[in-house]
Amino acid sequence: MLSEPRGADYAIWIVAFGLYVVDAAKLHSPRELLLVEAGRRRLGAAFSASPFTLAGRVLTLGPLLLPHRGIFVAPWGRAWVDATRLAASLDGVERLRTRLAPLRVLAAGGFVLLFVVGPTLTTWLGTDAAVVFTAIPLYPTILTTIGALWWRRRALDLPATRAAWLSVEILVCPAFLPGLVRKLTATHAIEVDGAQILATAAPHEVKERFLTRLQGRTEELIEETGPAEPEREQLRAYLATVRAARAVTS
Repeated sequence: MLSEPRGADYAIWIVAFGLYVVDAAKLHSPRELLLVEAGRRRLGAAFSASPFTLAGRVLTLGPLLLPHRGIFVAPWGRAWVDATRLAASLDGVERLRTRLAPLRVLAAGGFVLLFVVGPTLTTWLGTDAAVVFTAIPLYPTILTTIGALWWRRRALDLPATRAAWLSVEILVCPAFLPGLVRKLTATHAIEVDGAQILATAAPHEVKERFLTRLQGRTEELIEETGPAEPEREQLRAYLATVRAARAVTS
């Protein structure tokens, strides 16, 4: 008869998930936001009206339960660009997204093995057996991921040093495998204002909620800025742009 599993039996999976969460945490400038993949040619936003800050940086988590979805870091508060530059930026994002298909499958597979299969086998077989039986498919998945990463390196515009670091990272700590897609997308440079991108690429309900929060954040910044500071007028102009976008959305 199998013994009843204790909380300590799941410690290895809890620690692995903790590492995964820490790896998914993103510290970024208060004037940046995270664009989150939300389906084909669609983007959402990880953007809070009252963000948690740490040493003057905003702490944001990527989509923990959706490891196959990437995140992009974009500025906000900038002047909006013309349609040509906006389309070029969106096309660049879409090209990267389409090149990630095999790595998405592998990252999601690592997530399932570590956080579904491992704990389930612990319930049935105990910790030692669960670790062994999870490692049997996990390490081939890691090696396949490393091979795919190097195979797609040029298509992803990934420097060799970065590819080597990511390879060592997931080999030494398998808990980092599920976060690989986010790491690959988060370094993609975006110069266009994130709100303008979302006004074009976000679903209607996401766009409306985001623009409402953004308007509130912008109004708070205006109140915190002195009347004589040049930034105040720039923020006022940006607020007018956001309000106009909200009016179109509503």
